[in-house]
Amino acid sequence: MIRTALWFSYFSLFTFTTILCFIPYLILKLLGLNQMLKKYMSAIAYIWGRHSFWAAGVRVEVTGVENIPKEDNILFVSNHQGIADIPVILSFIPKPIGFIAKKELAIVPLINVWMLAFHCIFIDRGNIKSAHEVIEKGAENIRHGYPMAVFPEGTRSRGEKMGVFKRGSLKLALKSEAIIVPLTINGTYRLLEERGVITPGKVRLIIHPPVDVKKLSGEERKDLAQRLQKIIESGLRAKEEE
Repeated sequence: MIRTALWFSYFSLFTFTTILCFIPYLILKLLGLNQMLKKYMSAIAYIWGRHSFWAAGVRVEVTGVENIPKEDNILFVSNHQGIADIPVILSFIPKPIGFIAKKELAIVPLINVWMLAFHCIFIDRGNIKSAHEVIEKGAENIRHGYPMAVFPEGTRSRGEKMGVFKRGSLKLALKSEAIIVPLTINGTYRLLEERGVITPGKVRLIIHPPVDVKKLSGEERKDLAQRLQKIIESGLRAKEEE
């Protein structure tokens, strides 16, 4: 409990200090220096995420960085074990990435501003119209070179066993004709969900070879969710066989 209290105190203080980082962000945005702005946002995510893991005593092992395309019309698709999945993706993939988040986060001070800066999109899960709008906005982000990430299971598995991927969550990829990069994350559930307190440990992130939606046949598009689930599950099996 002491480690958990100290970590949340450190995390809150460190996150608050990032308000100073808005000055360079606003300058770069006003000057229209988009490539520099993207690199700056990646650096912010890198520092924020890695400091958070350092404070929690967590080590992240990453393989497959060479599989990340140079292009930015990307949709990262990942399994979802725990709340730490998002900082893993943000801090260990060298691109500024937006997420689809529940609307309640839109009123959290400072966090909400950073989420908007990363082109995150807020969704009302009980509103069907909102879901359609999110897909449209997310596809627009990807087409304009702002990478997005989704968790097709829809919720945290809180363990290594994955839930079924929902086909609807991949409409974003199909509508934007994105390059999909599958991600396997393993171990994040042990950091908080398993015991309910911050727990030091090791997390593994596997970045799989990309899948270009433009090159898929009609039949392959129909089976996309199943195909991605198999790819991502293979990363979990590889860990079991070691």
